[in-house]
Amino acid sequence: MQSFETLGLLASIDRELLEERTIRLLECLADHDIDEVMTLLSPHATVVFGRDHRAMPFFGAYESAEGIRRGLREIAIEYDVLHQEICDVVVDRDRVVARRICRMRHRGTGKVSNVEFCDWLQFQDGYVSALNLAPDTLPLVELVD
Repeated sequence: MQSFETLGLLASIDRELLEERTIRLLECLADHDIDEVMTLLSPHATVVFGRDHRAMPFFGAYESAEGIRRGLREIAIEYDVLHQEICDVVVDRDRVVARRICRMRHRGTGKVSNVEFCDWLQFQDGYVSALNLAPDTLPLVELVD
Protein backbone atom coordinates (compact mmCIF):
# COMPACT_ATOMS: atom_id res chain seq x y z
CA MET A 1 0.00 0.00 0.00
CA GLN A 2 1.35 3.43 -0.95
CA SER A 3 1.43 6.34 1.46
CA PHE A 4 -0.60 9.50 0.88
CA GLU A 5 2.68 11.33 0.27
CA THR A 6 3.68 8.87 -2.47
CA LEU A 7 0.22 9.00 -4.05
CA GLY A 8 0.35 12.81 -4.01
CA LEU A 9 3.78 12.75 -5.70
CA LEU A 10 2.55 10.34 -8.38
CA ALA A 11 -0.51 12.52 -9.03
CA SER A 12 1.64 15.64 -9.40
CA ILE A 13 3.93 13.86 -11.88
CA ASP A 14 0.89 12.79 -13.91
CA ARG A 15 -0.48 16.36 -13.85
CA GLU A 16 2.86 17.76 -15.01
CA LEU A 17 3.11 15.19 -17.82
CA LEU A 18 -0.44 15.89 -19.04
CA GLU A 19 0.15 19.64 -18.86
CA GLU A 20 3.41 19.30 -20.83
CA ARG A 21 1.75 17.15 -23.49
CA THR A 22 -1.22 19.52 -23.73
CA ILE A 23 1.06 22.51 -24.27
CA ARG A 24 3.11 20.57 -26.82
CA LEU A 25 -0.05 19.57 -28.70
CA LEU A 26 -1.37 23.15 -28.77
CA GLU A 27 2.01 24.42 -30.00
CA CYS A 28 2.02 21.81 -32.79
CA LEU A 29 -1.53 22.73 -33.76
CA ALA A 30 -0.56 26.42 -34.00
CA ASP A 31 2.48 25.50 -36.12
CA HIS A 32 0.38 23.17 -38.33
CA ASP A 33 2.83 20.35 -37.50
CA ILE A 34 0.42 17.55 -38.37
CA ASP A 35 2.95 14.73 -38.07
CA GLU A 36 3.88 15.75 -34.52
CA VAL A 37 0.21 16.17 -33.56
CA MET A 38 -0.45 12.62 -34.70
CA THR A 39 2.32 11.28 -32.42
CA LEU A 40 0.52 12.80 -29.42
CA LEU A 41 -2.86 11.26 -30.26
CA SER A 42 -3.90 7.73 -29.38
CA PRO A 43 -4.56 5.46 -32.40
CA HIS A 44 -8.31 5.61 -31.69
CA ALA A 45 -8.56 9.33 -30.91
CA THR A 46 -11.60 11.44 -31.71
CA VAL A 47 -11.04 15.08 -32.65
CA VAL A 48 -13.86 17.61 -32.88
CA PHE A 49 -13.21 20.80 -34.83
CA GLY A 50 -15.29 23.87 -34.05
CA ARG A 51 -18.97 24.48 -33.58
CA ASP A 52 -20.08 26.52 -36.58
CA HIS A 53 -19.85 25.57 -40.25
CA ARG A 54 -19.69 29.26 -41.28
CA ALA A 55 -16.35 29.68 -39.50
CA MET A 56 -15.06 26.17 -40.03
CA PRO A 57 -16.62 24.47 -43.06
CA PHE A 58 -14.83 21.28 -42.01
CA PHE A 59 -16.34 21.27 -38.49
CA GLY A 60 -17.38 18.00 -36.91
CA ALA A 61 -15.94 14.88 -35.34
CA TYR A 62 -13.07 13.00 -36.97
CA GLU A 63 -12.19 9.52 -35.72
CA SER A 64 -9.73 7.95 -38.12
CA ALA A 65 -6.10 8.98 -38.42
CA GLU A 66 -6.64 9.95 -42.07
CA GLY A 67 -9.77 11.91 -41.19
CA ILE A 68 -7.94 13.80 -38.46
CA ARG A 69 -5.06 14.55 -40.85
CA ARG A 70 -7.54 15.80 -43.46
CA GLY A 71 -9.23 18.10 -40.93
CA LEU A 72 -5.88 19.48 -39.78
CA ARG A 73 -4.81 20.09 -43.39
CA GLU A 74 -8.06 21.95 -44.07
CA ILE A 75 -7.44 24.20 -41.06
CA ALA A 76 -3.90 24.89 -42.29
CA ILE A 77 -5.27 25.82 -45.73
CA GLU A 78 -7.86 28.23 -44.29
CA TYR A 79 -6.03 29.80 -41.34
CA ASP A 80 -2.57 30.92 -40.36
CA VAL A 81 -1.76 31.26 -36.65
CA LEU A 82 0.45 34.32 -36.29
CA HIS A 83 0.81 34.11 -32.51
CA GLN A 84 -0.56 31.92 -29.74
CA GLU A 85 -0.78 32.61 -26.01
CA ILE A 86 -1.75 29.70 -23.78
CA CYS A 87 -3.53 31.38 -20.87
CA ASP A 88 -4.63 28.48 -18.66
CA VAL A 89 -4.23 24.73 -18.45
CA VAL A 90 -6.26 22.85 -15.83
CA VAL A 91 -5.69 19.13 -15.24
CA ASP A 92 -8.23 16.94 -13.45
CA ARG A 93 -7.24 13.27 -13.46
CA ASP A 94 -7.19 12.23 -17.14
CA ARG A 95 -8.97 15.35 -18.42
CA VAL A 96 -7.51 18.72 -19.34
CA VAL A 97 -9.06 22.02 -20.33
CA ALA A 98 -6.93 24.74 -21.91
CA ARG A 99 -7.74 28.34 -22.71
CA ARG A 100 -5.72 30.12 -25.36
CA ILE A 101 -5.79 33.18 -27.58
CA CYS A 102 -4.55 32.93 -31.16
CA ARG A 103 -3.81 35.80 -33.49
CA MET A 104 -5.16 34.31 -36.71
CA ARG A 105 -5.21 35.29 -40.35
CA HIS A 106 -7.67 33.92 -42.84
CA ARG A 107 -5.62 32.97 -45.88
CA GLY A 108 -8.44 33.73 -48.33
CA THR A 109 -9.51 37.17 -47.08
CA GLY A 110 -6.25 38.26 -45.46
CA LYS A 111 -8.18 39.50 -42.40
CA VAL A 112 -6.54 39.16 -38.99
CA SER A 113 -8.20 38.81 -35.57
CA ASN A 114 -7.66 37.43 -32.07
CA VAL A 115 -9.62 34.21 -31.53
CA GLU A 116 -10.13 32.69 -28.09
CA PHE A 117 -10.22 28.91 -27.75
CA CYS A 118 -11.38 26.67 -24.94
CA ASP A 119 -10.07 23.20 -25.73
CA TRP A 120 -10.97 19.98 -23.93
CA LEU A 121 -8.70 16.96 -23.94
CA GLN A 122 -8.92 13.49 -22.47
CA PHE A 123 -5.88 11.29 -22.06
CA GLN A 124 -5.50 7.53 -22.05
CA ASP A 125 -2.14 5.87 -21.39
CA GLY A 126 -0.39 9.22 -21.84
CA TYR A 127 -1.90 9.95 -25.27
CA VAL A 128 -4.78 12.24 -26.21
CA SER A 129 -7.84 10.06 -26.78
CA ALA A 130 -10.33 12.92 -27.24
CA LEU A 131 -9.73 16.49 -28.35
CA ASN A 132 -12.41 19.12 -28.72
CA LEU A 133 -11.19 22.39 -30.28
CA ALA A 134 -13.76 25.04 -29.40
CA PRO A 135 -13.02 28.51 -30.80
CA ASP A 136 -15.06 31.63 -30.21
CA THR A 137 -16.86 31.47 -33.54
CA LEU A 138 -17.76 35.15 -33.96
CA PRO A 139 -14.18 36.32 -34.69
CA LEU A 140 -13.72 33.39 -37.08
CA VAL A 141 -16.92 34.23 -38.95
CA GLU A 142 -15.77 37.87 -39.18
CA LEU A 143 -12.46 36.70 -40.69
CA VAL A 144 -14.32 34.80 -43.41
CA ASP A 145 -16.79 37.59 -44.31
